Amino acid sequence: MPAVPHPTFFSALRAEVLKSAHGAPVRLAVALALPFGLLGGIVLPLAGWPISYSAWNYYYMLLLPVTVSLASATVAGYDARLSGHVPLSCGVPLARTWVAKALWCLGLSLLGSLVTCALYTVGALLSPAGAASVASMLATALVSTVATSWMVPVTLFLVTRAGMLAGVLVPLGVQLVAGFAWGSTSLWPLIPPVAAAVLPTAFLPVLPSGEPMDAATGALAATLGRLTPDHALALVVCVAATVALTALSALWFSRSEEL
Repeated sequence: MPAVPHPTFFSALRAEVLKSAHGAPVRLAVALALPFGLLGGIVLPLAGWPISYSAWNYYYMLLLPVTVSLASATVAGYDARLSGHVPLSCGVPLARTWVAKALWCLGLSLLGSLVTCALYTVGALLSPAGAASVASMLATALVSTVATSWMVPVTLFLVTRAGMLAGVLVPLGVQLVAGFAWGSTSLWPLIPPVAAAVLPTAFLPVLPSGEPMDAATGALAATLGRLTPDHALALVVCVAATVALTALSALWFSRSEEL
C-alpha cells in the first residue's frame, strides 16, 4: 500500500487557502481595494489631474482595517459553521493550524494592499509627475500589512471565543480610533494601531491625515518622506506584537474546548 503523507504545517496552510481561495475573503480583499485605488491611481490621472496619494491614505486608514477584520472573521467563521471539523480532522496540531489560519489572513490583507499598489503603478505610468517610485509603493503595501497585522490573531480569537460581532467590531474599532489619534502621542512607534497611520508616510508623499506632504510644517515635516529610527522601531514592535498575539492565541486554541 502507498504510504499516507504525514500532515504538515504546509498541508494545514493549503487547507486554509483551499477553503476560501474562491470565496468571500479573496473577493472582499480585492473589492475593498478598488474604490480608492481606482479613484486616486487611475481616474484622476485619466482626467488630467495629478496622481493622488490621499486616496491610498484613505484606503489604509479606513478600508484596509475593514478588510483585515472582515476577511479574518470570515476565515474563522468557516470552521465555526463546520463545528471545527476541518482543524480536528486534518491531523496537524491545532496550534499549527491556528498559525496557518493567521498566515492566510495576512496574505489576504497583503493582497488588498498589492491591488492598490498595482493600480497606483498604472497611475504612475499615466501621470509620472509627482509619482512615487514602484519600490516606495511596494514598501507602503508591506508596511501597511505589517502595521495592521495585530488585528488578525485578535479577530480570529474573538470570533472563535465570543462570536462574529465581537470579532469584527472590537479590533476594527480599536484600529480606527487609535489610527485617527496619531497626532495625540509621541509614543506612536510603540502602539501598532497608531503606527499604521504614520508608517506609510516614510514612503508616500502624504500626511497621516490624508493631506499632501506639502502641507506638513515644523517637526512633523522633518520626519516624513524618509525612514527614521522611529519607523524602524515601529516595524519591530508591530511584528513582535503580532507574533506574540498569534503565539498566545495558538496556545489557547490548542487547549480550547470551543471545538
